[in-house]
Amino acid sequence: MTLRPHAAPDWSEHHYRGPAKCREIPQPVRDHDPFFDSPLRAMDVCNGTRDGVVCPRRIECLRAAMHNSEPYGVWGGMTAYDRLQLRLRYPGMPERWTWHPHRQPTQQEEETPCQKAS
Repeated sequence: MTLRPHAAPDWSEHHYRGPAKCREIPQPVRDHDPFFDSPLRAMDVCNGTRDGVVCPRRIECLRAAMHNSEPYGVWGGMTAYDRLQLRLRYPGMPERWTWHPHRQPTQQEEETPCQKAS
């Protein structure tokens, strides 16, 4: 089964489900991107850990990341490692690629590629 890349969904407020919660986060700057540098904070935003409101677009985000094999960052409330585990557990079965509660990432997983190199 061949999976075709998916275009990123429309995250704007014009969508019938409303805007994605990640749009509320300040835009990334050259030295910092919260969804790639701070996975725990990004997962809190997606999964509603702090405010009790799960992102209304989380499933679409995860689906796009899984189909496009996104290797970095938090997408759909899951880390790259968790998405890889999901893909390995259900190879070629995109209907099974649904959000699962995250586990605490290890220190090594929290480090960005730039931090690992230094």
